[in-house]
Amino acid sequence: MQTIGQVVGEYGMEAFHAEFEKLFYTLLRVHDNERRLMKKCRQINDDIAGNVGRVTTVLKMTEEEQTNNVHIKTVSR
Repeated sequence: MQTIGQVVGEYGMEAFHAEFEKLFYTLLRVHDNERRLMKKCRQINDDIAGNVGRVTTVLKMTEEEQTNNVHIKTVSR
């Protein structure tokens, strides 16, 4: 079995080797970018989940406050 280096030397496939190498390094960069973007997406998703919890808490507190205000108004009349 021949390695790419032997094939390039023996069969004049320098252009193939250069193009393959460019594609390989481009694929590595793309893969690294994808990993970073996925990490960022997970962080954003975690932030959204945390904010949903906070908004739900605030809505419940507001609802309870409105209920208490209505109760106080009816009692004081």
